[in-house]
Amino acid sequence: MSRLLPGRPWRRRRLWGGASITRRLVLSLTLATVVMWCLGAGYASYASYQQVSAAFDSALRQTALRILPLAADDAVSHEADDARDIARMMDSGAVHISYILSNASGKVLLRERGAPQIPFSTDRTPGFSTAHGYRIYSHSDPVNKLTITIVESMRDRTEALYDSVEAMLWPLLLLVPLNILAIWLGVRGALRPIERLRADIAARDGRNLAPLDQSGQPRELRPIADAVARLIERLARALDAERALSANSAHELRTPIAGALAQTQRLLAETRETATRTRGRELEATLKRLAHLSDKLMQLARVDAGIGLGDAPADLKPIFDVVVMDTVAHWNAADRVRLETGGLGALWAAMDPDAFAIVLRNLLDNALAHGPKAEPVLVQLDAGGLLRVVNGGPALPAGVLGTLTQRFARGKTRASGAGLGLAIVQTIVSQSGGELHLASPAPGRADGFAAEVQLPLVASGPLAAP
Repeated sequence: MSRLLPGRPWRRRRLWGGASITRRLVLSLTLATVVMWCLGAGYASYASYQQVSAAFDSALRQTALRILPLAADDAVSHEADDARDIARMMDSGAVHISYILSNASGKVLLRERGAPQIPFSTDRTPGFSTAHGYRIYSHSDPVNKLTITIVESMRDRTEALYDSVEAMLWPLLLLVPLNILAIWLGVRGALRPIERLRADIAARDGRNLAPLDQSGQPRELRPIADAVARLIERLARALDAERALSANSAHELRTPIAGALAQTQRLLAETRETATRTRGRELEATLKRLAHLSDKLMQLARVDAGIGLGDAPADLKPIFDVVVMDTVAHWNAADRVRLETGGLGALWAAMDPDAFAIVLRNLLDNALAHGPKAEPVLVQLDAGGLLRVVNGGPALPAGVLGTLTQRFARGKTRASGAGLGLAIVQTIVSQSGGELHLASPAPGRADGFAAEVQLPLVASGPLAAP
């Protein structure tokens, strides 16, 4: 027995699965309504059957009392020893009543033609009885000592019961769908505050920690809404403190890092000792990596603050030209970048210009850092708002490709980096309503890496500007 107990919760979980509250309530209430209706119909049918039986019994008794005097007069004039058959007297369509008349010794004097043989018995006690599917009533006349026994088939009463049950169950076929619809509408209306609270909570994430809308919430949901609101408030304070720490730390580090880098470069220019120059170059490389990480942390802090959420339309083509030129100069890679814009003059998109600059700069840095120096980096921007950056190199495994948008995730490469560039790009693009697609090998090639960003375009021209 104990082995069966653990299976019961499993059966309940399997029955309901991940069904919504609405579905559970509709099914439960519908089943309960149908069961209660059937129980009510059964009780009503039983009560109706009792009433019908009482009415039939009363009619049977009245028939016996009325026929007995007539049958007694007819039997007195009959002197034969055998029972005389008489024509059927009671025939009302579906209801048939038969009778026999017997004397005190039990001899049958009169017998209705066609009367059944089984239920009649001359020693039957007066009153009602049931036998062999017939309802029988016997009555004796104390004056002439004659007894009349009347029999009626129970079929008529059974048919009346079936008709009563059928009349009450047929409407159920129509009422069940209507009942389901009524329950569904009622449940949906009652659960609307829960759905609104669920949608409000689902809209909250690390970039949207606005207070919950608690207006119109029923009394039962207010404690839940208050608890979630307090949790979101504490989370917002914690995230703000974390972002402020990252931004302030990165900002404060930029000046000493730049100073240390300048002093290191000056030392390299002034010294001629091989050992000192070797250590100086290592120190310079470390400081550059630290400066790069500081810049990425500054970008990450701005991204977490929601820089990509700006929806004011802006012309991104001038930003594109400036960022490409600045990146090429920084990498000294004028011969490595190939632009294809198709003579595009303007590109209006619902994206913050600074956010677009961060996206483009990270994509270019990623391509120039990880692509072979002997192969050009292709940068495309078309009128449909598709920004594509393609570089060469070996194709990445599918498992590695899926992790590149995670923070501090890097593929197998010797190039320096913090593993934050593509994560920053993914966050900004998601905030602005665009899409980022990574592919390796690049489309149309057997190797390489491609990053495509679909920008959220708006109608072009001054009318699109705020």
